[in-house]
Amino acid sequence: MADLTLDEARKEVASLRDKLDQWADAYYTKDAPEVEDNVYDQKYQRLVELEQQFPQLVTQDSITQRVGGQVDSEFTKVTHRVPMLSMGDVFSKEELQEFDARVQKQVGHPVAYNVELKIDGLSINLEYTDGKLTQASTRGNGRVGEDVTANARFIADIPQTLPEKLTTEVRGECYMGKEAFAKLNSERDENGEAVFANPRNAAAGSLRQLDANITKHRNLSTFIYTWVNPPAEIKGQHQAVDKMASLGFHTNQTGKKLSSMDEIFAFIDEYTTKRDGLPYGIDGIVLKVDDLSLQNELGNTVKIPRWEIAYKFPPEEQATVVHEIKWTVGRTGVVTPTAIMDPVQLAGTTVSHAVLHNADLLQQKDVRIGDTVMLHKAGDIIPEISEVVMSKRPQNSVPYPIPTECPSCGEKLIHLKDEVALRCVNPSCPAQIEEGITHFASRPAMNIDGLGPKIVRQLITNGLVHNVADLYHLQAGDLAKLDHFKDKSINNLLTAINNSKKNSVELLLTGLGIDHVGSKAAHLIAQKFKNMTKIMEADVQDVAAIDTIGMTIAESLTTYFAQAEVVELVKRLEDSGLNMEYLGESAEQVQEIPDNYFKNKTVVLTGTLSHFTRSEFTQKLQSLGAKVTGSVSSKTDYVIYGKDAGSKYAKAQKLGVPLLTEEEAIAQVK
Repeated sequence: MADLTLDEARKEVASLRDKLDQWADAYYTKDAPEVEDNVYDQKYQRLVELEQQFPQLVTQDSITQRVGGQVDSEFTKVTHRVPMLSMGDVFSKEELQEFDARVQKQVGHPVAYNVELKIDGLSINLEYTDGKLTQASTRGNGRVGEDVTANARFIADIPQTLPEKLTTEVRGECYMGKEAFAKLNSERDENGEAVFANPRNAAAGSLRQLDANITKHRNLSTFIYTWVNPPAEIKGQHQAVDKMASLGFHTNQTGKKLSSMDEIFAFIDEYTTKRDGLPYGIDGIVLKVDDLSLQNELGNTVKIPRWEIAYKFPPEEQATVVHEIKWTVGRTGVVTPTAIMDPVQLAGTTVSHAVLHNADLLQQKDVRIGDTVMLHKAGDIIPEISEVVMSKRPQNSVPYPIPTECPSCGEKLIHLKDEVALRCVNPSCPAQIEEGITHFASRPAMNIDGLGPKIVRQLITNGLVHNVADLYHLQAGDLAKLDHFKDKSINNLLTAINNSKKNSVELLLTGLGIDHVGSKAAHLIAQKFKNMTKIMEADVQDVAAIDTIGMTIAESLTTYFAQAEVVELVKRLEDSGLNMEYLGESAEQVQEIPDNYFKNKTVVLTGTLSHFTRSEFTQKLQSLGAKVTGSVSSKTDYVIYGKDAGSKYAKAQKLGVPLLTEEEAIAQVK
């Protein structure tokens, strides 16, 4: 850089600013990043270096002098009384030591730091008046944010009322957990919608919704870590976090007050190892001078506080070679490409497949057979191709051709308006039938135990079923034709199919696989209309009027039931003896569940579970008659905790709620 002339530097700075502005707009405003974080960080650091080398090139509108993104949305604007600044980044332990040296030099002595996890989310500001939530806002450009109060009221761990009548302001991170992120992207993929690149953008896209009902169903969470105007008795950051937790805010209890760099490096090493096992995404570690008076003394630059810094994890990537691109057909006809590659170890697991989501993304990344690609995990959970290593592309490489025919039935594929996905619209497509029947039998739907994808495939291959109604006409002789099916397995499957006839109608509604109608929406619709006949006859406005349903679900539901073949299918199911009524929470249903440890108990799960996913354990507890909730109160009967249990564990201890380890709970389940 020393050999760079001023004119050369000016040209490079202009180019970097244009590119970074474009990427920042995609990231902050559109919640659709165009490049990986590490690529953005490298270009940003290059711009910082150039502006330091040539200070005459620094301008007020440079991205290095601004916070966040532009605020040009349809939300009401909120001016922050205290600006919400950005945080400085470093990428090595040596740079952390340099930061500590600068702090010590300015204050004249060693300091203690509160060391916290850097959550992969977006900043949120909460204001309370006399203990009541009065306003929630995003960071925006640091000075002006967006009013998202209506949406924040649907985030379960944001307290609407504090136990003390405080007029105060706190800040933190709004995030989407890994399980919720994977589920949301799976649903969007199935519906032909663009998937979110990472949990941060999923959280931002979910919080920044003009329709708050969408936010409600996105399972957002928060970690609160900044008290803008703490009471006089609060002297340190660690003390502030503990006090905010006692007021009901969801805080991350992994933070530690540490006094030496050796302790801080040990903390970094610990969570570099633990990172993959956390239920939420982190992209680094944050150091904050713990003493609040020293924070004030150190002050801020135009953009960042001098008393805090973020150490960002290096991107975990592996190079591998693409050998095949396989296209699969989902139950809604969406055709999805998946890259098949040499297996590599990534974030603790062996990975050989990466979903490319849609033809547009495949062409955008220009992935070809034989390419060497860099692979990472989006949100530490979903394998994703970062980029193609162009220097290793084979000389005889040709662009991958996008298919025009369904890989299952051979019918022409179409690209519907406003969708990024290719679709097969043939209702008789074998792949769609297979996926649809598998979904129908799944646990959230009709819960036909033992009827998984392999069995469904055999039933279709042998010509025994063509749609879900055929399941209820299967005989023992039919199942005897399947591989490895003997008397016991035949009897078990027929019993499970017969038992499913007794299900409440919302499970059938879920099982039909109507676009946008998941289990929650199905329950609300069944609760409103009481039986299948009234659901099928419902007017779109009546359905849309149900709280949290909205027009998208209503139009999808009424369009589905307007089809003659659907009416015939439901008639066949009813003639087969399936229940078409909403059973609700009747006493008769509750009594069907045998007495057990968790029946009629209110249970909260917290921490990272080792033996089950959170949703699996929740479903198991609910099947035993338990009510599983997201917050701890004096009415909670048990809190079941796994590793790294946080504020819910602490609140249970404070309230005297019985605590069970995951293993202790499993022992009671069996």
